[in-house]
Amino acid sequence: MDVGLAAFDMDGTLTQGRLVFALAERFGLAEKVREIQASRVEGHLQTKTIAALFSGITKTDLENAVESIPLTKNAERTVAILKEKKCRVGIISDSYTVAAEILMTRLGMDFVAANLLEILDGRLTGRVEMPLGWEKIGCFCKISVCKRYHLEEQARRFGIPIERTMAVGDTKSDICMVQRAGVGVSFMPKDDMIAKASNNVVQIPDMLRVLEFAA
Repeated sequence: MDVGLAAFDMDGTLTQGRLVFALAERFGLAEKVREIQASRVEGHLQTKTIAALFSGITKTDLENAVESIPLTKNAERTVAILKEKKCRVGIISDSYTVAAEILMTRLGMDFVAANLLEILDGRLTGRVEMPLGWEKIGCFCKISVCKRYHLEEQARRFGIPIERTMAVGDTKSDICMVQRAGVGVSFMPKDDMIAKASNNVVQIPDMLRVLEFAA
């Protein structure tokens, strides 16, 4: 398939770690974050609660946490190859725009959809603006960034038929995007749900492997 648009999850997919934990561990909040994520509360409400934990943390602390997380092997090369093929490439993440935009600039990507943390006077306020999307299309995900909705929006924005899109993710929060894309890839799946969501599964931590499904 001639893929015209590729959307990547960020944490655990383009990067080898997760920003929420990289930040939480610096301030002794990791256990609280785990408790929130293990709860039965809907994903978008978890996002709001976790953001509140970070109130008072500086933007510099956040940026340092981003820089501490290594990229997945060959992430830069994979994006470059897709761009050489005139493919639009971006990040759709339920993490934060401040991190995703750093990565977008580093990798020369085209778009980002993520949660917007409120920052005043250089510090996080604990409030977050969530783009949602699931409530508009009836998606089952109920998370802060409906990845299916934003995949469709970016495809529409760039005039790419949904059949010519590729989506790459690693957890259950990526399922709606992976299933909607023309080519859905489960990359180093972290749970059985995402592993079963697509016939295209990469079990080797090398991002170049996803290109096998984009040819």
